Amino acid sequence: MQRISSIALTMTVLTALACTSREERMRQQMAFDSTAPDDDAKTADVPKIPPHPTRDALEPLLSHIYEADGLPAVQEAEVPEGQDFTITNPGVLAVVNIRSGTSKGEQAKAIIRGVAEADAFAVRNDAELYFPEQLNKIKYAFSPEERDLIRSVYGDLRLLDFFSSEAADAALNALDGEIKTAATELKDDYLGRKDEIWDRWMGVKMYARRVVAYDQPFKPVLRNLRKTFEMKEPEPITWEDAHDPEFAAWAKTINDDDELFKMFTNLAKLREQEEFRGDTHSRWTVEGSASIPEGIKVEIDDELGFGIHREDLGGGYQEITFVFDKKLRNDALREAYLRSLIYRQVFSDFATLSAAGGDFEGGQVPDKHDPDYAYCASRMALDGAINDFAADKDILAGLNSTEKNEDKLVSVAVECILDRIPTGINRGTEGDEARPPAMYTRTALFQMLARFTKVDVNLDNMKKDVKKTQEVEDAEAFLSDYNKKKRGG
Repeated sequence: MQRISSIALTMTVLTALACTSREERMRQQMAFDSTAPDDDAKTADVPKIPPHPTRDALEPLLSHIYEADGLPAVQEAEVPEGQDFTITNPGVLAVVNIRSGTSKGEQAKAIIRGVAEADAFAVRNDAELYFPEQLNKIKYAFSPEERDLIRSVYGDLRLLDFFSSEAADAALNALDGEIKTAATELKDDYLGRKDEIWDRWMGVKMYARRVVAYDQPFKPVLRNLRKTFEMKEPEPITWEDAHDPEFAAWAKTINDDDELFKMFTNLAKLREQEEFRGDTHSRWTVEGSASIPEGIKVEIDDELGFGIHREDLGGGYQEITFVFDKKLRNDALREAYLRSLIYRQVFSDFATLSAAGGDFEGGQVPDKHDPDYAYCASRMALDGAINDFAADKDILAGLNSTEKNEDKLVSVAVECILDRIPTGINRGTEGDEARPPAMYTRTALFQMLARFTKVDVNLDNMKKDVKKTQEVEDAEAFLSDYNKKKRGG
């Protein structure tokens, strides 16, 4: 993947003389960006941005915030409504644009915040990936909105880190007048909103956070904030902690039985199993439980016996809280619990959802229909497990399947999905048995069901008596006679 031009230029500039003028640096970038370089061509004159007096007055503070040599240029320009600043050409030639016609104090605050955000693009030699490369990963793996959120929240985290450091007071004391007052107000504002700023960082999808959290520029900032304010990521939800007492015994039974654990988590590899045991990203709770996270409200589905709250973690992963009907007891609660385990795994069962995608325009199951597949597939799989394993596994003993004919399990599940998704799914070609409704979904569910049923293969039953033609019988007789004569028979 080709890197963004400003990054490539930045590496060039770092190896050049530190005193290179802005015009010379711009010429380097224009030459580097050219897809068809011409040694004889002369680049157009680069407009020079004159020094901004407020930025220069803030230099004792800004030099602590901005990692690269030389502060970004600042100019007064058109800024969209609702914003205090914008950044153009982030990187070595970054320009912080601030609104014209504002007071010196407002200018100072906008410049400080703009420079803090621009700092993310300053080149760090110890970075595994340059920041624009990290943003590109976020854009394509998650969304442009998630990319923009990460870029924006870095500036807030950077200022919170700086204003809580010992260097902040000395930098503020080096300022004068209205600028010093504005910078001090900004410090008080950031320290007063530290929890709000951290919550904004926590609002980034978890797997998107992981892309940037262990690399520059985020890594040292997050480390300092954890040390200074004892700020932490959410605690992992272990398998044991994920279950309310009502489910603890069943959870232990599954955890202690390798076959059951693989079946109900869809995790075959030991490493994946241990990671899941360490952080399930799920909770199994009963209505009214203190372990239900604050603010979560669900509607109980009568047929399922539970309601769910899902949070998108990014990367195709979910954090799910199951809230069970407090009226459920004994076998009814056990059945609902086992079904919820299968329901959860469907959301990350990429093989099943991918295989079913052929029934939809675009070749993938729309996210809004994931719960429909989870609803129908979980009933199918649980019925299969009860039919085949109830005699061997006590946790399944005594439960009644809704469909005892295993030849009909997939068909019933397909009909369930077609009922829940009235439009947008392949409904087959009438009169054409080769193109039945939801044919890809049928194949996907058949493959999934194999994990929950016993597959007994009788090779003798697979042999078929094929009637031989007269030509084949004559040829076999000839070969038999020939072999006998060859052996002297």
